[in-house]
Amino acid sequence: MKKIIFSFIAILALSACSDDDFGSNSSLTPQSFQVNVNFDNENYDGLAAENVDVTLTNVNTGDTYQKSSSSNGAANFETVLPGTYNVTASLNLSATEFNELFGYDPNIDEVIFNASQEQVIVNANTTSTSLILKAARIGDLVIKQVYYAGSNAVQGAVFRDQFIEIYNNSNEVIFADGLYIAQLYGKSSTTVESYTLANGQFDWSQSIGMSSGSSANTDYVYTDYVFQIPGNGEMHPIEPGESILIAQNALNHKEPLTDNNGDPITIGDPSLTVDLSEADFEVYLGDFRESIGEEPYQWDIQNPAVEDLTIAYWGRENYYSGNKDFVIDTKGRDSFAIFRVDEEEFSTYEDFPNPSISQIENDTKFFMQIPNSLIIDGVDLQSYNPGSPRPKILPSEIDASSIGVDGIFNSQSVMRKTKTEIDGRIILEDNNNTSEDFKILNRADPRGF
Repeated sequence: MKKIIFSFIAILALSACSDDDFGSNSSLTPQSFQVNVNFDNENYDGLAAENVDVTLTNVNTGDTYQKSSSSNGAANFETVLPGTYNVTASLNLSATEFNELFGYDPNIDEVIFNASQEQVIVNANTTSTSLILKAARIGDLVIKQVYYAGSNAVQGAVFRDQFIEIYNNSNEVIFADGLYIAQLYGKSSTTVESYTLANGQFDWSQSIGMSSGSSANTDYVYTDYVFQIPGNGEMHPIEPGESILIAQNALNHKEPLTDNNGDPITIGDPSLTVDLSEADFEVYLGDFRESIGEEPYQWDIQNPAVEDLTIAYWGRENYYSGNKDFVIDTKGRDSFAIFRVDEEEFSTYEDFPNPSISQIENDTKFFMQIPNSLIIDGVDLQSYNPGSPRPKILPSEIDASSIGVDGIFNSQSVMRKTKTEIDGRIILEDNNNTSEDFKILNRADPRGF
C-alpha cells in the first residue's frame, strides 16, 4: 500500500530569555505552553492542522507531555515544567478524511504527517512555538535494522560484528545495483557554538568554500563515507519482503577467528554475537587502503565468498579519512541514508570541511554534500545516554525523530516494526518517524523480525 507522507518542518518563534528564567522558583513553577500547527501556505493555504498528536519530551529527564491540536491548530499544554524539550507531532488521515479537508482524492489509502523540533525552551518568557507542514518523500526500500552497539568486549566480538539491513517494503522486485549507502556526519553534542545552529548542529553555510547559503543546512546532508552496491542494474534483485545484509566483516563471529596479523580472536560467549558469513555484502577497505599506501586494518578481515561494496567516498583525494575500517559509533552518534543517483552526477558532488575549521591543513577532513531530494530512506540514531543527546542530522521530512539502544557492547540493535502481513509478505512501518517506526532488540537478529 502506497502512502504519501508529510513532515512538519519546525519554525521556532520564541522570545528571548534571560539568565534568571532558570533560577530560583521559576524553574520549579509549571508553565503553559502552546504548539501551533499549520499546513504549508504554498500547497495547503496555511490551514490549521487539527487532531495532531503533539508530544513534548524533556531532553534531560525523559518526561513527556501529550496533547492534540484543536480546530485552530493549537496544542495547549497547561502545566509544563520549565526546561529544554524535543517536540514531535503526528497525524494519520484516511483518504476520505484527506478529501474532506483538502477537496481532492489523494489516490492512496492513508496519509501520514510528522513533525519534529529540537531544543525547544519552555520557561516564563518562552511560551510557544510554530510548526509548518511540508511534504516528504517515501521510498520502497527502507533501512530495516542497524546493529551498531557491538557485543561484549571480552566475551563477544566488540564492534567487528556490526551490520546494516535494507528491506524491500514494496510488492515488486527492486534491484539493489547502484544503491548508495551513506554514513552521515554531524556534531555529537547540542552545545551551541559560533559555527552551529540553534540546536547545536553544524551551520554548514559557514564552511570554507560553501556557496549554498542557508540552503546548505536545509537542502543537504553531509557524509563521512559513501558505499555503493556494485552491479550492472540487474545483478542483485531484492524480492518483495526480503532484505540484503551489509556486514562490517562477513564472518561467523560466533567462532574463533584469526586477524590480519595472524593473531587469534577468541569468543567467550557465542550467544552474544552473530553469524554474518551469509551476508550479501561486506565493507572491506583493505584494497582501498593499499591503493593509498596504507596497510589493511588488523580486524578488517575479508571473506572472499562475500562481495565487497564499492568505496565511493572516503574523504577528499589526498585528504582521505584516517579511519581504517567501516565502524559505526557504538554510542549511537551516527545517521544513515540510502539514495540513488547516476555515477556521473555523483562525481560532481562537492565536499567541505566542517564549519569549525577556519583554515585548511594537511589533516583536514572533508565531508561530501548530498541533496536531501535524492534520499530514499534515512535513520537518525541517538546517544544511549539521555543526558548527552546529539542534534538531529536528517531533516524531519526524512526522519522526524531518532532512536538509540540502552548501552554499548550490549548486543542490541534497532529494528523496524512490523505493520501488517499480506499473503505472507511482511510490511514494515514506514512513517518517516524513527522513534515510532523502530523497536530495540535485546539481541541483534540478521534477517529477523
